[in-house]
Amino acid sequence: MADETVALDIPGARGNVALQGAEGVFYKVLIDGQPIKRAKGHWPIPMRNGSTGKLESRGILPGFQKLVMGDREVYQMGAHATTLEKSLMFLPLLLVVFLFPGMVLALILFFMNVFVVKNAQFPRALRVALPIVNTLAGGIILAILTGLV
Repeated sequence: MADETVALDIPGARGNVALQGAEGVFYKVLIDGQPIKRAKGHWPIPMRNGSTGKLESRGILPGFQKLVMGDREVYQMGAHATTLEKSLMFLPLLLVVFLFPGMVLALILFFMNVFVVKNAQFPRALRVALPIVNTLAGGIILAILTGLV
């Protein structure tokens, strides 16, 4: 697995601020390689002038949040993904019609789709097709296992 640490450009920050896990769902903010804890909805970033800046995460889609400091956008996770790709990530949630096994498989496929859509190295056609194919395959497997076919 490649190093998923991205340097964040925060003018006036004391130390090197980075984002670890930028290509995944769960991420950490690091200062000089050390993770900092989130407090009251933001990460406190020590500034050179002695004050503390607030790095905030905005957005509700897992793994596609925007990090902002004040009014300035610092980093957009998954910026290359289109609305179509982000929408298709949720397609496996249709599998909940198969009750508990469908819910488990839907959750697994959803998180897998997040990683697929966020990976900029995949061609766009694959980022669109894979969530559809995985959902269809999961539905067929669940239908066979439950005896519907």
